[in-house]
Amino acid sequence: MNAEKTPVKKTSYRAMTSLVTTWSFIIATVTGVVLYIVPQGRIAYWVNWKLWELTKDGWTDLHVIFSVVFVVVGVAHLAYNWKPFKNYMAERAAGHVHVKRTVYGSLAITAVFFGLSIFNLPPANWIFDLGDYFKEGWIVSADYEPPFGHAEEVSLAGFAQRQRIDLKAAIAELEAAGIKVPEQQMKLKDIAALNSITPMQIYLVIKPLEQRPKLKASFKPEDVEAQFSGTGIGRKTLAEMAAELKLDVATAEARLAMAGVKGKAVDKMKAIGEAHDLDAIELVKILLIEGYRP
Repeated sequence: MNAEKTPVKKTSYRAMTSLVTTWSFIIATVTGVVLYIVPQGRIAYWVNWKLWELTKDGWTDLHVIFSVVFVVVGVAHLAYNWKPFKNYMAERAAGHVHVKRTVYGSLAITAVFFGLSIFNLPPANWIFDLGDYFKEGWIVSADYEPPFGHAEEVSLAGFAQRQRIDLKAAIAELEAAGIKVPEQQMKLKDIAALNSITPMQIYLVIKPLEQRPKLKASFKPEDVEAQFSGTGIGRKTLAEMAAELKLDVATAEARLAMAGVKGKAVDKMKAIGEAHDLDAIELVKILLIEGYRP
């Protein structure tokens, strides 16, 4: 007597699509939250930021992939359930639910939030500001700030020249600290990876060798741009900027006030500029050039 065969259960592609939609939605949500609070790129790459062993780029890649997966399987899910969806909408219409009004209302709400985001208006800008607050919270010391944007992408030779550091002295200092430098044209991030450290740690070793440029007796607007553009002045407070320019804070505040700009010692240069629709470099021009008006 033959034993009865256990029937092979068929795979439910509709159920599989629903599950993949759910998982991709969860992952896209988690990665979206991480990217909302992740430090700015200049910080993340400078300190080799990681969360659960994933870099900022790793989290970005995950978010993009699963956002695409969510859209694709979402369309497939709708296709599998098109008939029930169509019947549901027909029942609602027969029940005198104002389908058109519902659709138009949802489009209107979407358009409002789209506009609020584009024009940076409340409450959308509150969410942006909160994200900036979380991102800036990673900067626990001034050392977390690179001297200029994407400094980790520059070769050691180029970095030394940019920061006015003697290259031979820098290599000697790094080797004395046990940091291997196979080639002076290697990027800082590659030297850091080779030595299992961060670009920031390399800079901290050779930073004492920096020769700060002397301030001129008098400046023209183009001189200010040439010397200070790309040096991260927007991230400094007015007090820090005044110290760098060899001005006392009271003088700095007074010069800004004469140009119609209000700023306190603890305020960031970027924040002061944004409040008056000015770039941070324009504020430096006001501080250095007597009578300058943007």
